[in-house]
Amino acid sequence: MKKLGKAGVLIFVLVLPVFIILFLNLFAENHFLLPYLLPKLEADGRVKMNGKDTVFVPLANQNDGKIKVVGFFTDSTGIVVQNFTRIEKRTAGSIMLRHEREEAAAKYALNLLRKTKIKQTINPKKTFILIDKQGFVRGLYDATDPVETDRLLAEVAILIDIYEKEKK
Repeated sequence: MKKLGKAGVLIFVLVLPVFIILFLNLFAENHFLLPYLLPKLEADGRVKMNGKDTVFVPLANQNDGKIKVVGFFTDSTGIVVQNFTRIEKRTAGSIMLRHEREEAAAKYALNLLRKTKIKQTINPKKTFILIDKQGFVRGLYDATDPVETDRLLAEVAILIDIYEKEKK
């Protein structure tokens, strides 16, 4: 009897986590949010507010309904290009990719970000920018860091997931 009792406890301990995982997968939904960058500034340099909400600036001519990753590079070698190529392979047509020669608005974004006193240092030759479908900047990434490239890929997937959930 004692062995049967131990076997029952063992089965319970092994089966219970499976039921919990199945329950969460069937009835729960993950919610991820990405920050908005580029807050709109008042004439005196303060961040513009709408009540308690920050007002953000979309990039001009960037609200064409496509997610974009903008890279800053002029040569065809180096780690930035390798990471950009990695993004191209992993996103396979789900987003638009641009680089410095094609994307004047991205320079505009970097200049605005500098004015908004974001604490991180922005080096245009080593930066990827994630822009959502409405033209808002959603992320800045060090283009020379593979870990940052992984974070960018994860945040692209989150943004795609957010838009798919909005369709439902």
